[in-house]
Amino acid sequence: MKQGHLINKINRLIPIANTTPMSEFYDDDSIGIWIRGSEYSYKDRLLFEYYDFENQVHPELLKIIEDAGWYGEPYDAGTLMLYPY
Repeated sequence: MKQGHLINKINRLIPIANTTPMSEFYDDDSIGIWIRGSEYSYKDRLLFEYYDFENQVHPELLKIIEDAGWYGEPYDAGTLMLYPY
């Protein structure tokens, strides 16, 4: 799935994710997606929990990401970035 479509889908289904192009994070032309709301809780779980190694990404968000052919990678303990396979 194209970057813009995935951003729109995540923001429509999980608005608290506040998803945006990674280029806004780096202020350049980077390809990828920044989950700006990765530290927020959604349905009693954080969208991204760095220290929960088996379940770092919220299951609903993970399904959307994987179905789109993308994967998540931590930038740091509170920031999740997405990249296409």
